[in-house]
Amino acid sequence: MEYNLLEKTEIWVTGIRLHHVNLTHLAAAAAEVLGLEPSEVQVVDVQEDWVTLDILRRTVRGADIAGKQRALLERLSTLPGVELAQDAAVHSDGVLGMIALDPAEVPDLLQRTQQMTESILSAISRRAIVYPTGFEVRRGLIEDTNSPFVKSILEERGFRVTIGPVLDDDEHAVALAFNDAANQGYGLALTTGGVGAESKDRCVEGLLRVDPTAATSWLVRYEKGQGRHEKEGVRIAVGQLGPTLMITLPGPHDEVRMAMQVVCQHLERGAVNKYTLAEEIANAIRTVLVAKMQHWSHSTSHAHHEH
Repeated sequence: MEYNLLEKTEIWVTGIRLHHVNLTHLAAAAAEVLGLEPSEVQVVDVQEDWVTLDILRRTVRGADIAGKQRALLERLSTLPGVELAQDAAVHSDGVLGMIALDPAEVPDLLQRTQQMTESILSAISRRAIVYPTGFEVRRGLIEDTNSPFVKSILEERGFRVTIGPVLDDDEHAVALAFNDAANQGYGLALTTGGVGAESKDRCVEGLLRVDPTAATSWLVRYEKGQGRHEKEGVRIAVGQLGPTLMITLPGPHDEVRMAMQVVCQHLERGAVNKYTLAEEIANAIRTVLVAKMQHWSHSTSHAHHEH
């Protein structure tokens, strides 16, 4: 099971004296004990009787860390030039504090932690928040039909759904909303609108600020700069922030209805692959757009014929 270090990445070894020790070798020895790559541990401070190590990654596996104090000290003692006092110890804050646990306690602790984590993640996975976006919604110029629809279709599937505040056409506001959703324990966060090709459409860009590896899929491509189109086209995005799945939906209600069918199918299967989901949402919406274009073409042709 992976634990997020939450910025608490330092390990202090006290009661240790060094005599011409190769610090690269010392860091590598610590990495070996803690199940890490040599490049993921470095020595950041050396004093008269302590050494500070820094873990250069965001997460660690509980089984690799918990109860490893004695093993770490024994491994360091084998290095040339390392002298350990009788009271030598390993200290850390946060998750890394598990290093100092009694090895006999570790299996039970990890099992209980796993069960608690699964329970929390299960609760999070059934919580959703949907954010409407745009000036026209905020000012009440148009009715927000999307948020109530998304809320109802998710509630039918057992979700507890909150309709969030209307977001401005601003990628920082969108990024902040997605971050807040993750911090507040929502397993699913969606925006509606703001995915178009105009300069004011910033939802995809906001999501990419939170998850730079988010999957994006084009719905329509344009020649950049043509007419009102500042961007190359219209696209949606699907990202992940911890256990929170983030999706930027389009604005037209018929497209949202089609997209949510796909989203619900994926949610019912369990684990969601953001790249697969983004492409399937885009494929479904493209069928709506093709039907619209065919209807428009037929209507225009019919009107011209009558004229």
